[in-house]
Amino acid sequence: MGKAELFYNETKNMLAKVKDAPESDELLQAIEDFLQKRDGLIKEIKPPLSHEEKLEMKKVLELEPLVAAELKRLQQDIKKELLQTKKKRTLHQTYRNPYNNITIDGTYYDKRK
Repeated sequence: MGKAELFYNETKNMLAKVKDAPESDELLQAIEDFLQKRDGLIKEIKPPLSHEEKLEMKKVLELEPLVAAELKRLQQDIKKELLQTKKKRTLHQTYRNPYNNITIDGTYYDKRK
């Protein structure tokens, strides 16, 4: 099995694992491992490619947008979760100490003379 074929198989396996999977610590660790393995395989593939290797690399290029889209979806899910956690923390702080952040926007002005 050549390096290009191994690279294609790794990409295909990672896409299958990430596809529509919910965000979890195990998934994030698997993605990190995949990216490290992929980096090593890219460095091992040398420019004079055979016809079969070129075909494998074309297949990888076809899968690349799908992998990027799934990683982007996971990134958005994590961002949403972080924003919700930040909102909950802020809301919790306002319940614990409601007079901590007093604003003067709602000040009453007496217009009578």
